Amino acid sequence: MASGLEADRAEIMAAYDRVLDELGGPIASDPLARRQLMTNAEHILTDVIDSLRAGTVRVDGGYRLTLQESPARPARAVQPRESLRTGAAFFDVVQQELLRRLGFEERSSQLLTLAFRALYRSMTLRIGEELLAHKGYLLDVIHKAQVEERHRIGRELHDHVGLWLSTAYRQLELYDLDKNGKGPCPATEERITAAYDAVREAMRILREITSDLRLSEPSSGLEKALLRAFEAVATDDPTVQLKINGDEIWAPPAVKDESFLVVREAVRNAVVHGKSKLVLVRIDIAPHEMRIYVDDNGCGFDTRRTPASGGMGLSIMRERAELVRGTLAVSSTPGQGTHVELFIPLPGSEHGSARGR
Repeated sequence: MASGLEADRAEIMAAYDRVLDELGGPIASDPLARRQLMTNAEHILTDVIDSLRAGTVRVDGGYRLTLQESPARPARAVQPRESLRTGAAFFDVVQQELLRRLGFEERSSQLLTLAFRALYRSMTLRIGEELLAHKGYLLDVIHKAQVEERHRIGRELHDHVGLWLSTAYRQLELYDLDKNGKGPCPATEERITAAYDAVREAMRILREITSDLRLSEPSSGLEKALLRAFEAVATDDPTVQLKINGDEIWAPPAVKDESFLVVREAVRNAVVHGKSKLVLVRIDIAPHEMRIYVDDNGCGFDTRRTPASGGMGLSIMRERAELVRGTLAVSSTPGQGTHVELFIPLPGSEHGSARGR
């Protein structure tokens, strides 16, 4: 049976090629996508033949998409419905061939069952991987659109709002220089002081917003972005050390973006509020999970009470962790520093909903 299928491989593939012509659609009309589809069908047929020879279902592990493959591979831009449609067509082609050879005789029922199981198993695994690839493709598209929009908003804030705020602040400075020859006016002085404070605060908030909007750096290099952030957060006194284990490519852009913000806030809390002299940051990235540890030797705080400062920061850190299905744990003791741990399951995890050990 296996030898017969092998001998008629070319005929089976030709029949599938004709079915694709009849189906039409974006895959059948795209030469590159069609070649990939035909190659995938060849692998599925090989799995069926190997299973018949072995007497048990066997699927070649090569069906798994590797991270080294080109991000522009056709399957990533193909709608899942099209993958299922063409897959069902191939199932029908092979099914007809098996039934033609084996018929419905009782003696061949076990062999036929084995062939169908192998066909089903190979196809579902491969289509499942393509669906995951398509999901990753969509996430990349969404992330790029978000980054572009953040940059656009940042430019608008800087070029328009920032310009007028700077102009207003400069006018207040000129007022200071010009008022020396005039008598004091308490009401005017109060208004000017209030204007100073308002403009200064607006400029501070504007800087923070434009800084947070520019999140393209973590996507291209988490380590580089964090080191730059640490330089801005820490003064000459505290020492912030960073160690990253694993490959950043295992983490999607959205995970790197949110983890960057969580780590930056944790380090800022340690330096500003905890008065830490040493902050250690370790990031372990595996294909199935990311674990981040931030430890400091600062003053710490009582976790049973809301910190006098930084309470809102901790809440935002937890919200950011939840955005990527992660969990954040914070432990601290007054006088003994603070430990922050962030766990994020990655797409490579078999159980995406796992929540740490």
